[in-house]
Amino acid sequence: MATKTKDPQPKITDVLGIDFGSTSTKLVRIRKSGSALSLVDADVMPAFDLDHPESDGKLNVPKKLNAAYAAAAVTGQDCHVRFMFISSSLNDGRAIQQRVSKSLSLGREHRVGYSIVERGKDALDHKVLAAGVPQAEIQHVRKLFDAHHPNLISMEIAGLSALNSFSHTPAVQEAEGIVCYVEAGASSVFVSFFLNGELRLVRKFDHGSLYIQRRIQDVLNINEDDALTVLFEDANPLLDQSLDPISTMTQEISISCKFVERNENSRIEQVYTSGGLSYSPYWNFTLSEIMGVEPEVWNPFVPNGIKSYPKGVYGVESMFSPAVGAALAILNQES
Repeated sequence: MATKTKDPQPKITDVLGIDFGSTSTKLVRIRKSGSALSLVDADVMPAFDLDHPESDGKLNVPKKLNAAYAAAAVTGQDCHVRFMFISSSLNDGRAIQQRVSKSLSLGREHRVGYSIVERGKDALDHKVLAAGVPQAEIQHVRKLFDAHHPNLISMEIAGLSALNSFSHTPAVQEAEGIVCYVEAGASSVFVSFFLNGELRLVRKFDHGSLYIQRRIQDVLNINEDDALTVLFEDANPLLDQSLDPISTMTQEISISCKFVERNENSRIEQVYTSGGLSYSPYWNFTLSEIMGVEPEVWNPFVPNGIKSYPKGVYGVESMFSPAVGAALAILNQES
């Protein structure tokens, strides 16, 4: 669900997807020929300080990645995401926009966008996924780009952008039971649930790997390097002592899982993870304990027909999910 910064041109076939993450910037250039997608190139750059964009200068896109159009994803610490229901009597786009804005209770300092997940029939409400992005953050991202080169045509929240790499694939569309998708980066975690190919719930948690790392440091009274070892290599110091440094967060995720299972009268049958935390044994063990299913690390390339990509991407494919999703949001849109 992209927040458009400008009406895109029809039939765009070459897009640079950029994920402005908290710890790094991921870039992918994707082309579309007919229904086939191909990855031109991918790269990782240092993170940008979006609170002070003038301190980093302009985005210097490597030549192989230099497409005419760009789509951005941002971590969005001050972004808001809500899955809501709106009366099916509202069918006019402007009326729905006004109702969404009112429900989010955000002022003019936020730009609000929405996507109708399922249109209501008869007396049933519309199911709507809504998001609000600070206007200041949009302007800060704009400042990183030279005028119209590349031309930034959309921007969305990274956790929602990653859904664009996932929601239309066989992993969702052909699955039986509830499918859970967890995009977990440095600053935030998004948990989404699908049933019968349709989105049922999205929740955003404003804690990611940096928060978990600090909690491990506090609980075990260790330094940053040792905490990273526990998080990404050996979690036994936590497990042996039955310590749960993120119990509040895991309880909230558990509540969401139980709510969806009860509401849909179905069980979670598959869990996919992406983002930096998807490579954490401790995180995946925690998810498996909550959901009763062993998580599978999501590869945003192969399920979308992209089977060839640079060697530097191998083993860390899931970290490119928001960048891939940002590009696919433009390439897969109806003209």
